[in-house]
Amino acid sequence: MLSGGLIILISVAYLFLLFAIAYYGDKSATGQRLANHPLIYSLSLAVYCSSWTFYGAVGRASTTGWEFAATYLGPVIVFIFGWRMIEKIVLVSKQQNITTIADFISSRYGKSQSLAVLVTIIAVLGTMPYIALQLKAVALSYNAIAPGATEALSKGSDTALFVALLMGIFAVLFGTRHIDATEHHPGMVLAVAFESIIKLTAFLSVGFFVTFYLYDGLGNTLSMISDQIRYSPTFQSPFAGSFLTETVLACAAVICLPRQFHVTVVENTHPKHILMARWLFPLYLILLGLFVLPIAVAGMDIFAGSTIDADSYVLMLPLVAGWEHLAVFAFIGGLSAATSMVIVASITLSTMVCNDIVMPLLLRIRWLRLSKSGDLGALLLRVRRITILGLMILAYFYYRIFGDHGSLASFGLLAFVAAIQFLPAIIGGIYWKEGTRQGVLAGMIAGMVLWAYTLVLPTTRAALDIPYTLTDLIPSDTNSWLQPTALFGITGLDPLTHGVLWSLFFNLFFFIFISRLSRSRLVDRIQATAFINVHNKDISDQSRLFGHVTVEDLEMLSERFLGASRTRHAFTGFALQRGDHYPLPGDKASPELIQYTERMLAGAIGASSARIVMDSTLRGKTMMIGDVVTIVDEASKALRFNRSLLQSTIENIGLGISVVDQQMRLVAWNRKYIEMFNYPDGLICIGRPIEEVFRHNARQGEYGPGEINEHIKARVALLLDNNPHSYERMRPDGSVLQIRGNPMPNGGYVNTYMDITDHKAIEEALRESEQNIRIYTDNVPVLIAYLDPQMRYLFINKAYADVFGLDRHRVAGIPCYSVLTREEYEYRRFYIDKALSGERQRFETKLPTKDGSDRFAEVTYIPHMGEHGDLLGYFTLYQDITERRIAELALQETNENLEQRVRERTQALSVVNKELRKENTIRALIEDELRQAKSDAEAANLGKTRFLAAASHDLLQPLNAARLFISALAQKTYEPDVNQLIENLDGSLRAAEELITTILDISKLDAGALEPSPSHFSLSNLINNLSTEFKALASERNLEYRYVCSKQVIYSDPKLLRRVLQNFLSNAMRYTKTGKVLLGARREGQFLRLEVWDTGVGIAENKIKEVFEEFKRIDNPRHSEVKG
Repeated sequence: MLSGGLIILISVAYLFLLFAIAYYGDKSATGQRLANHPLIYSLSLAVYCSSWTFYGAVGRASTTGWEFAATYLGPVIVFIFGWRMIEKIVLVSKQQNITTIADFISSRYGKSQSLAVLVTIIAVLGTMPYIALQLKAVALSYNAIAPGATEALSKGSDTALFVALLMGIFAVLFGTRHIDATEHHPGMVLAVAFESIIKLTAFLSVGFFVTFYLYDGLGNTLSMISDQIRYSPTFQSPFAGSFLTETVLACAAVICLPRQFHVTVVENTHPKHILMARWLFPLYLILLGLFVLPIAVAGMDIFAGSTIDADSYVLMLPLVAGWEHLAVFAFIGGLSAATSMVIVASITLSTMVCNDIVMPLLLRIRWLRLSKSGDLGALLLRVRRITILGLMILAYFYYRIFGDHGSLASFGLLAFVAAIQFLPAIIGGIYWKEGTRQGVLAGMIAGMVLWAYTLVLPTTRAALDIPYTLTDLIPSDTNSWLQPTALFGITGLDPLTHGVLWSLFFNLFFFIFISRLSRSRLVDRIQATAFINVHNKDISDQSRLFGHVTVEDLEMLSERFLGASRTRHAFTGFALQRGDHYPLPGDKASPELIQYTERMLAGAIGASSARIVMDSTLRGKTMMIGDVVTIVDEASKALRFNRSLLQSTIENIGLGISVVDQQMRLVAWNRKYIEMFNYPDGLICIGRPIEEVFRHNARQGEYGPGEINEHIKARVALLLDNNPHSYERMRPDGSVLQIRGNPMPNGGYVNTYMDITDHKAIEEALRESEQNIRIYTDNVPVLIAYLDPQMRYLFINKAYADVFGLDRHRVAGIPCYSVLTREEYEYRRFYIDKALSGERQRFETKLPTKDGSDRFAEVTYIPHMGEHGDLLGYFTLYQDITERRIAELALQETNENLEQRVRERTQALSVVNKELRKENTIRALIEDELRQAKSDAEAANLGKTRFLAAASHDLLQPLNAARLFISALAQKTYEPDVNQLIENLDGSLRAAEELITTILDISKLDAGALEPSPSHFSLSNLINNLSTEFKALASERNLEYRYVCSKQVIYSDPKLLRRVLQNFLSNAMRYTKTGKVLLGARREGQFLRLEVWDTGVGIAENKIKEVFEEFKRIDNPRHSEVKG
């Protein structure tokens, strides 16, 4: 056996797969297109096949024989023979913006909220058993496939509760993301279609397993079925018992079950999809029912005498044969059947409960002040989410109470009978004009009472084992005419047929009878025409629709429920459909626009709630107060109303209000009116002539300059004219009033006063901002446009308008594919789809030109995302790159020419290369010779170094001896002149010794053996010694030698520094014929700069570096001879 943990893991993984599919369908443009395909629509209709069909059909075939076929036969009959009726319902729903079956019925019968509430209650009561059926099916299948986990579950958890919460969460995630319920749920539809494939594949797999594995082929299987039909008492005539009743119920379920209505009608994106569904959905049902009998017969044969529930044969047959993987697949198929039904049903019911019960109730609670709330969208979503979870909990409790007291089929049939109570109202609504709201209410109430009495009560009594004392009002005598299972003494009918017969009979009777007696209203006749003559799209004269309503009124009302962005898109779409520009706020709203707005609101809050909001809010704002009472009966000519009700109503309106009667006397007002004009006490009272009020206002300067009597006369004439009016007026304090007037049907007039100063300021700021934006965008060298998610223009700049030839003031709402050529649109479509999915796009294209020349542009699509990640539109930027493209083309041509030239040069170079190879050979030989010469030169240099070292050493010997002789002479006493001569001679010998020592040092330097020996010494001794030596030399050459002594102590090698300065001074003496030689020191920061200046010929700038080369002498420019 399989473990419970593994089954749970597989189930959760499968639900996550559904999550991914639904997410893909919602977020991906490809997924949305796929969800809108007729094939997916047809498969989604299989939400009809719940776990009742997947498990219960086999169970019914095992216990009641042919009755199981009625579940399949009903939808097949409707889709083959009654598809025109379904098409008509879809067309009506699209025109009326229908969101649920409650909306459909209430909208048809005068948009009655009470009728919508009743339908919603019936839908909830009828669907609870069906959702409980799914919970039971999943629990039953889980316990069958993993019996070892049942005991563990019973100790701390509950399979059905876990499934209920999981399905509720999934329904919340993918069914309550949008405010507008008429917006399709492509992700949900795609997931339901996928589940339809899974459950069909799983059921067929079990059928093939039974046919070709358990019974070894089709022949044996047919033989077993034939024997079972021939000898089993369960397989009697297919038209006996409740077969016909169940067939009728199955036919009605196609349009009466709330979930089926939602998928068939609300999620239908195009009526033509029904053409595929009319044959594909019946084929699906036939395939699903093909193996019901083989599986049922196999279960009856194998499990004969056992206690195994027949509803679990689909799972148990693979299990007993050891095919656990097939059993798991079958379990997933059953889970798919249950999940799809529960999710769609809970979403549908939550929408009905929210739109038709909760929201109208909240709107009527004054202290909540929801009518003044700027955004009701978030509240709508919260209510729907809470409703879904609440419905799942209620279904769970129903399952816990009644789950052990009936088969899966009994649960489903009970729900079917409740749903069939909608059938007279739906069929009558699209074919019978005489049906009224009162008739539908009476018929449904009667039908539900009989449903509860003849079916629910006996089931409850048996399930809960209610003692007779608690039901003593129900006679127990079988001959009594009040017996629930034999009403009016009629016996011989099975309980189901009995209950269906009486509930549907009373429903039809009261519907027709009360409709004939009751009087239809104007709104009833209008809606009847709209529903019956669905193909006639002419708009009826609806003078009841609010008289003088402006576009701004409708925009403000819609924004409270749908948001500003969605409202603008909707109004733009309306203008686009009519081929007109976006309506201006101050324009008078046409009847078509008013009706369109009401249908749009119906998509968010339901038809009946939409009518309440339109009537109360817009009528209150335009102040046709008389219609608050006369709306009950448009034919009435008498105007009567309760003053306290009127006063409490107008006090809660945030506008100044004044009402005058036929005699132009004041009869009603509110506090805001008094505060706005600061009227003195006693002026405003009942019966006060409105002329006196006008006179007071004129004296206060409210009407501007001019004669007071003329102002009064003009305003009284405006009221007597009995026409709606609207204008704005500047008050003395600078504020701006918007004044609107509406005549009442029986005479009198209603004026409303609104302070729109802030609105005007905002309007002016917006106008200035828009102008600034246009200035900015019109002066950039880029084509700019902004489009909505439907690829319709909302803004273009001047450059864009000039290039594409568009009128920028009338471009709003025009689709881009009507501006571009077909080829251009097809080329851009890929990038547009990417941008609509939130990806930035960039590509190149050609721009249209008037002269036919080629202009190129780089196009950028930038998605505009909202705060919650939804796409608001996208920007289109065109940047002219013609010059760059021309340069690229020129470069390409140049490259091509270069390639040709390269080929030619390559051929020439191949010839040159041969010559170069020869030349390289010669150069290699020369380089060898050069290397040999260099080696010889290095050897000669080494010999020179050795010679200099030896010669220097030999020369130093006699010089040293001469210095000894000089030292001996110096020790004796001579004349001063002689002593000076001895000192000079000693200095010269010392200098000669140093020169020879220098030659020795050069040899050491060449050999790398010379290293400086720096020390601290006074610079004055060095300069004095050099000056003594070179002063005598200067005298001989008739030169003037000068020096500037310095006593600074420096850190250097004294010998090497002396030799450097000695060389500089020697060169200066040698190349200076006349003039001076100067030796001095200059301080530069922490260093001393030693300089030798002379008046000789100097050294050219390009020869300075050559002075420091070894054994290098430059040319003597004075004698034009080369010194070597």
